[in-house]
Amino acid sequence: MTLKSRLPSARTLNLLWFVTLSAPLVIGVALWGLIRFADYQSAGELLPQEMLWQLALGAMALSLLVARPLRNFIMSPEAVARRPLTGRKADTDPSALAAAKVHTSMFVLLGMLDAVAFIIVAFSFLHSDAALALLNGVYALVLAVIAKPDFVTLTRDTERALRQGTL
Repeated sequence: MTLKSRLPSARTLNLLWFVTLSAPLVIGVALWGLIRFADYQSAGELLPQEMLWQLALGAMALSLLVARPLRNFIMSPEAVARRPLTGRKADTDPSALAAAKVHTSMFVLLGMLDAVAFIIVAFSFLHSDAALALLNGVYALVLAVIAKPDFVTLTRDTERALRQGTL
């Protein structure tokens, strides 16, 4: 097996991107099924229902507004090239190093983007609010489309930044 075959391709990164950000929708459908068919009851209410919806919608809207600027900041080729890789042997091949750094940076961004969605999922389970969970799932998919990086271009530009930094 060559080194090239072990590197994540743009197709793999796209698949990982959408699968990770579609998890809140899958959870929302599961919660709807639990409420509808298994008579799932609220574990407790931390907030009034109306306040929960206002906070959730506000957090979703804010996330949608900052998604692209956050992506541009975290996933700029220069930032990706500077980001250290821990727990990995140093590759001498800039293309392999660029692919690994893009892969790692993608998960950093995914973690930040998914934070709001999973907080809302937790509150949806606490309040047994299937409508909020389903809306949150749709929001996460819209967020995935809005914030998706172009992995081919990013890998190429990161490789170029790594080469310029080492020459």
